[in-house]
Amino acid sequence: MDNSLYLASLFRQNAGWFAGHTAFRNGLHGDGWLEKGAIIRNVAVLDTVAERQAAAIRTRFRDADLIVCTGECGAVVAAAVARFLDLPIALTVSEGDMLSFHRMHLPASGHRAILVEDLVFSGTEVRRHADFIPGTGLEFLGVSAWVNRQGDRIAGVPIHSLMPPPFSLFPAADCPLCRRAVPLAYTGIRE
Repeated sequence: MDNSLYLASLFRQNAGWFAGHTAFRNGLHGDGWLEKGAIIRNVAVLDTVAERQAAAIRTRFRDADLIVCTGECGAVVAAAVARFLDLPIALTVSEGDMLSFHRMHLPASGHRAILVEDLVFSGTEVRRHADFIPGTGLEFLGVSAWVNRQGDRIAGVPIHSLMPPPFSLFPAADCPLCRRAVPLAYTGIRE
């Protein structure tokens, strides 16, 4: 089964697929959302996705020799993927508007880094990392994600996704569901 169908089936089987008019915390609306915790909280399921993500990285970003990850869920996903690639990870931390690497691993210049993500929603963190990583002396190869909601809208950043976004996003003012008076099924969601 291809990655897209496989990942969609995992979200559905593990109660992480929510179709319906959604109001996100950032003000956007959509016709559904994904709960990444449905995959992350089940280590056996996470391993199957991590193995597929690692295989995609081997194909798309074969020169990568460092996995970069964000805090919380990003670190869990990246650690699982890194295990299949036998690569070190470097965790970024936010200090206000600034990013830095956590002291557990301060990568030396010259590494070829890939940012590993679960879901890319607004692209804000991807853009921050695309700007931060090269400034540390690392070569930024791109992003590997399960799903990228932004498509090609994050200019200049190569992103490889295991699955296209299954749901659409709309500015609240242009939401076709609101225009048709479809009631909100979910509110306050952070995907």
